[in-house]
Amino acid sequence: MSSRWHRERHGKEGGAAAVEFALLLPLLLMLVFGIIQYGLYFWTMQGGSDIARDAARLSAVGTPAKCLDFQGAVRAQVESLNGAGEGARITRTYVDTAPNGINVGDTVRVRVEFAAADLQLPFLPFVNDGLVSTTAEARVEYVPSAPEGCT
Repeated sequence: MSSRWHRERHGKEGGAAAVEFALLLPLLLMLVFGIIQYGLYFWTMQGGSDIARDAARLSAVGTPAKCLDFQGAVRAQVESLNGAGEGARITRTYVDTAPNGINVGDTVRVRVEFAAADLQLPFLPFVNDGLVSTTAEARVEYVPSAPEGCT
């Protein structure tokens, strides 16, 4: 008797749960993948800030002095972060320089721009089209024989 009662009472609602689940699943997946995508973006932003600070510290002590060597070292860090090292734009400028050139105490500014890790989800908007752009400054502590700015 209880088995028959159970089938009569609950048997008609079995399909409703499947339909409700099918209606909510796309929204739930969009929410989960959105959280993952934005988590990757903020992780890449934090890594980009760390790379820019490290590059500014290297520039402040004059290592490496040549622009191409400097950009190569920073690109290698970006490559290890998210694989977008080749497309990275790296600039290094010396600020507050006296007319006689770069001196100890001047400021070096490093800007790093590269594409963030992207899941390529067409239905989710992306912050700044996925462009990570960060700037760091440091006080020049050592001036090599011929420091180069990179533009």
